[in-house]
Amino acid sequence: MRSTPGLRRPLNLAARYRRTWAAAVLTVVEMLVAYQAINGGLALADDQWQMPREWLHNTPFDTWTGPGLVLIAAIGVPHALAALAVVLLPVDARIGILGGLLAGTSLVAWIGIQIALLQIFFFLQPVIVVLGIVEICLAVLWRRALARHPAPPPDDPFPTRPLSAASNRDRK
Repeated sequence: MRSTPGLRRPLNLAARYRRTWAAAVLTVVEMLVAYQAINGGLALADDQWQMPREWLHNTPFDTWTGPGLVLIAAIGVPHALAALAVVLLPVDARIGILGGLLAGTSLVAWIGIQIALLQIFFFLQPVIVVLGIVEICLAVLWRRALARHPAPPPDDPFPTRPLSAASNRDRK
């Protein structure tokens, strides 16, 4: 396969090749969690749910605005970035796997911290922990699938050559 002059690697379907069914399911879960976390964080910040402020007595917050913004920053944004790394960026699959692991871990940690600080149990907390564990498991499955089916070697045996050297070599 010939590369376009000036590019280091040929334009091919290698990025899609590295995406497995586990990556697709992981991306869907990450997008759903990001959507819910951002909507929930905005609802908390705007006090749409009118949750009792007494629940915040063990936290550094006086209103639900702070927890809403933290929810967006700690859960919504990282999940959205992890999903975008899989969907949009033609990057190494390890970044998507790492994003899935970190996103799942942050979700489990979020609920652990929430229960420790608020000392209130809500029926959705175990569901959210299970979602975090599912994200971690999907990232591990993706990693194992890549280990079983490694990527084909690049056409260029010296991918660290400068762009000008790669384009000069193709002209010969």
